[in-house]
Amino acid sequence: MHVINTTEIGGGAQHLMLLTHGLAARGVASSIVTGIDGARSAALTRQGAPVISIGPMRLGAPGRIAGLLRRARPDLLHLHGSRAGLAGTIAAAWTRVGPVVYTAHAPSFKRPLPPPLPSVAAMAEAFICSRAAQVIFLNAGDRDEASRRGVRTDHSVIVANGIEVESFDPDADRRTELGLEVSSPVVGMVARLVAGKDPITFVRMARLVADRIPHVRFLLVGDGPMRPAIEREVVALSLSECMVLTGFRRDIRELLATVDVVVFPSLWEALPLGLLEAMAARRAVVASRLPGHAEVVEDGVSGLLAPAGEVAAFAARVVQLCDDPEQRRRLGAAAREVVERRYGVDRMVGETIRVYRGVGLAISDPVATQARS
Repeated sequence: MHVINTTEIGGGAQHLMLLTHGLAARGVASSIVTGIDGARSAALTRQGAPVISIGPMRLGAPGRIAGLLRRARPDLLHLHGSRAGLAGTIAAAWTRVGPVVYTAHAPSFKRPLPPPLPSVAAMAEAFICSRAAQVIFLNAGDRDEASRRGVRTDHSVIVANGIEVESFDPDADRRTELGLEVSSPVVGMVARLVAGKDPITFVRMARLVADRIPHVRFLLVGDGPMRPAIEREVVALSLSECMVLTGFRRDIRELLATVDVVVFPSLWEALPLGLLEAMAARRAVVASRLPGHAEVVEDGVSGLLAPAGEVAAFAARVVQLCDDPEQRRRLGAAAREVVERRYGVDRMVGETIRVYRGVGLAISDPVATQARS
């Protein structure tokens, strides 16, 4: 049984779709408990991982999860993210269901919270990690920071996100449909419009880039609570003629093929699937210098990095790439090679299964079985 805060469109739910699909192919059945029922629930259920929504992960969530655990008695409980981690850890203690695996997708103490909330968040992470049989971090930087904050990490492993790399080879782009000139460089961002992704920096960066390269065009793909603020900023900065806000789209592969440079200005991240997807699509990327980004992107080799929140720094790197098609091609080719080598979904699923085996779940090894036969 997996527990996650929400199945809304976003990295956590997408990770769960890829993971449970891969687990099913290896004979491991999954069910999912979510707080906020979102758009991914139907797809998860269709692929054989039924979803039960219990309402927001607040004070009553541990009791509701405990009731489900008593009925289902899963062989393993896998908690995803801090809110689900806290509620699920309490529920597991009440019901003595286990073993428990916790994936710290983006530890809550990374968020820019006012004091003393970062300390409270660190205490919550410490509680969750102390009760888990195994903890999964998505990158080494998050694990190191957790350790510095007093979180137990001696029973942790790194299992980076994975994607279906081969699917990011689209045959067509969307320039004509979106009214974008074939000759103009297109700079894009693909993300939920939430504070952590920092879409405001993307819009403000676009103003600086457009001042340097008048024929450049911008594509902002995604939706979320910040959309009204983004729309106001686009108007205020006179970007309406050169920036397209697409809202939510399902054709991400084709939209990535439309873009020459993809920007990831996030203020905090673990290891975003969107970055891996852009790199798999052979796009030149500019990402904020966060631990999760920097473990994937080697600055100047497989992409470019800029300090988080620094609009001028992002603009300078984007201008550099818009002016240099050969560098874009070189960075994109190197990015694809990195993702093929290190971030495939089969690797992620296999490493997760090794974690499950390590905490006592009996899962046969199809490769070993075939070898013996």
